[in-house]
Amino acid sequence: MDTARRFSSGSLSPRAGSPEPAPIETLTSFPSSWLAARSTGAMDPGSVLFHAPSAVFQSPGGGENQLVQTGRHLEELGQNVRPFNAWTDRLEDARLLHLFGMSREGLELARVARARHVRVVLSPICWVEPRAIAAQAPNRAQGAWQLAKWGLKSAAPRWPTWRRALLRLAHAVLPNSKAEARQLVRLFGTDPKRVHVVPNGVSQRFASSDPAPFRARFGRRGFVLYTGRIEPRKNVHTLVRATRTLGLPLVVFGDAPAGLEEYRKRCVEAAGPQATWLSAVEHDDPLLASAYAAARVFALPSWFETPGLSALEAALAGCAVVLTPNGSTREYFGDRVEYARPDRPSEIRDAIVRAWVGGPQPGLASHVRDHFLWPAVARRTAEVYDQIAP
Repeated sequence: MDTARRFSSGSLSPRAGSPEPAPIETLTSFPSSWLAARSTGAMDPGSVLFHAPSAVFQSPGGGENQLVQTGRHLEELGQNVRPFNAWTDRLEDARLLHLFGMSREGLELARVARARHVRVVLSPICWVEPRAIAAQAPNRAQGAWQLAKWGLKSAAPRWPTWRRALLRLAHAVLPNSKAEARQLVRLFGTDPKRVHVVPNGVSQRFASSDPAPFRARFGRRGFVLYTGRIEPRKNVHTLVRATRTLGLPLVVFGDAPAGLEEYRKRCVEAAGPQATWLSAVEHDDPLLASAYAAARVFALPSWFETPGLSALEAALAGCAVVLTPNGSTREYFGDRVEYARPDRPSEIRDAIVRAWVGGPQPGLASHVRDHFLWPAVARRTAEVYDQIAP
């Protein structure tokens, strides 16, 4: 008998007579209050301008949170930071332009900045995973074509592409890990002298999260938690099937990006009645932190993560964590979490079982607290700013 089958028939399954799970509930979602406050009024000369592709905050995730938290904590260090307003801001009046994420929109803006002698910083938030390319392609032909392009990049990193052009325009490139840095050099011929590894961060407040508000509202005591976009890259469908097979309660915090509503519907149907579905809330909403504290296991078996900001938050809040090994997760978490390959449902089930039974591994929360708090991330970012735009 395999681990999953032993587990689902054991005493740790939900007890008979336990409360029925809450129905799908829509919670009010707001854009970041920091963004709203900083996006109005005239630009101060010498500002650091933050830019992300125009549509990203329509379905915010980890990259958007990285932008907001970096800005907030840079301000605490005395940096003058502002989201770039294309209608009113003049690049030539800025100290520097900091791009978050790689996009053709960012490429065009970087070209203007360079022409006006403004320094450019790029946080690529980039990972190329061949297995994900093949698995998520709409058909085999498209998958083969995408893999062929990846092979060309690997064999000829100086082959001209828009991503390579963007990386070459940046005075400083800030990958979130050494693994991402190596991939940028290998696939795009990025100059290593311009690369400065700045890790992702987490807010200290998650260390003191209170489970009581979430338990009072939803009646959940111990469950598997997922927070993030409901999309194929996050492998949500496989996760919900795994928890249903195990008979475990599941809570999902998140929304589907535009165009992926049908995928979310499939996930809801596959999860069954033991799952609670909650739409996204602002990152500062206490209900999110309370959900981390109330959960028993946090699971993020994505096709890749760099490393997954929600995983850092869950670890700091005291969850046992299940993660994909693809991306930079091992660089961040080492052997302190359970790993499961996204294309192996049995591995995901077994990893959840180990995390559920064993609880958080010793030293996980303290490791995250000692290495990845946002103030330290902001200081490292500010050091790079001072190097290229003193």
